[in-house]
Amino acid sequence: MARRTSSLRRRITVVTTAVVAVVLTVSSMLFVGWLRSAQLDDADQLLAEQIDVVEEFVANGVVPQIIAPKGIDTVQLQIVGPDRRMLALTEGLASSVRLDVFIPPPVGSQESRTTKASELGAEGNDRYRVMARTVPYGKDWVAIYGATPLRNADQVVRTVVLGLSVMVPILVLLAGLAAWVLIGRALRPVETMRREVEAIRGTGADQRLSPDQRAAELDGLAATMNDLLERLSESEAIRRQFMADASHEWRSPLASARTMLEVGLAYPDRTDWPGTAEEVMVEVERLEGLAGELLALARAEGGERALVLEPIDLAALVEAEVQRSNDARVTVHAPGPVPVNADRALLVRAVRNVLDNARRHAETKVTVNVGGGERASMQVYNDGEEITDEQREYIFEPFTRLDGARTRDEGGAGLGLSIARRIAEVHGGSLEVVDVTHGAAFLLTLPAATTD
Repeated sequence: MARRTSSLRRRITVVTTAVVAVVLTVSSMLFVGWLRSAQLDDADQLLAEQIDVVEEFVANGVVPQIIAPKGIDTVQLQIVGPDRRMLALTEGLASSVRLDVFIPPPVGSQESRTTKASELGAEGNDRYRVMARTVPYGKDWVAIYGATPLRNADQVVRTVVLGLSVMVPILVLLAGLAAWVLIGRALRPVETMRREVEAIRGTGADQRLSPDQRAAELDGLAATMNDLLERLSESEAIRRQFMADASHEWRSPLASARTMLEVGLAYPDRTDWPGTAEEVMVEVERLEGLAGELLALARAEGGERALVLEPIDLAALVEAEVQRSNDARVTVHAPGPVPVNADRALLVRAVRNVLDNARRHAETKVTVNVGGGERASMQVYNDGEEITDEQREYIFEPFTRLDGARTRDEGGAGLGLSIARRIAEVHGGSLEVVDVTHGAAFLLTLPAATTD
């Protein structure tokens, strides 16, 4: 079953909305927590101010039975002795309940807690903030308890929580809608680019994307896509040229063999059939060689054949190929063994192609120098036709032969150097044209053998 994919716009909108929801929820919780803490701090400050007034009386040895809070009527006060005997209190709630709902702190310190009305013995569900401070009194001590209701503070918190519970979902919804609209507008150039790419078909292969997308990232993407289209266009041109050249190379031996056979069939009595067969066999061998070269090039370009690396002495391999050619014009200079790790079959083909190319173009001599070091090298020089700067890369393209080579019957199909360079590259090496004063020289380099 095919996997369904959601749109990028929808996914980004969902993620953005979720992030906004989490941020607003956490922020709201932190704000409510801070508000509650601030309300308790205000209550503690109010109680501390009233207890300070009572503490001044106690410090002077005066403990009135009735305590009147200074300037405020929401604070209830009680003075409790060490034996929990009530020494003084304020009129109101403090006269009917006990505020000492927790043990008084040590002398000289104070402590505050939040408690419910039921714990104080009062009616209702309100919460109260209770503070206790223990102070010296003569040779003993007393505890001053103060309490104030948190009704107004709790009402403020409830109002804020209710407002946030309504506003947060609305803000999340608005954020989601805004993200949907903005992301849609941001992705609109991408959709435009997609339609432009989809429209590039067949004869429109030379079309390119418009670079002005009003965003540096999209302009970079358009430039990259244009580069890709340019490479694809070049690859298509090379493929068509390759097919045309291959057809031409195949047509020549086929036409020659067909002509000889047609002449023989037209004049069977006057035809030297063994000679005709030999000539046709030469053309068949040309076809067979061309097919092998095309297959080798396809495998080297596509990486179809996995490398089978083994230790090889490049100097010995070159000398063996020179002896195989049996060409007196070729001389080899190798100071000693030059070890490389390579695929033997591919390396033999590369060396053979470079040597055959030099022999085909040489006038009187071919000189081969094999060297070692950090990179193994084989330099092949011939005193034939020179290679211009414009031809240095051109000759490595498939089916490429210089004009002089095209006039020779023994000229190859123009694939040897292409195959040799690709083989060198898959081994981590290179094949390049080097400068010489006369003639032409090629330098094949490979990584030297390692212990790995």
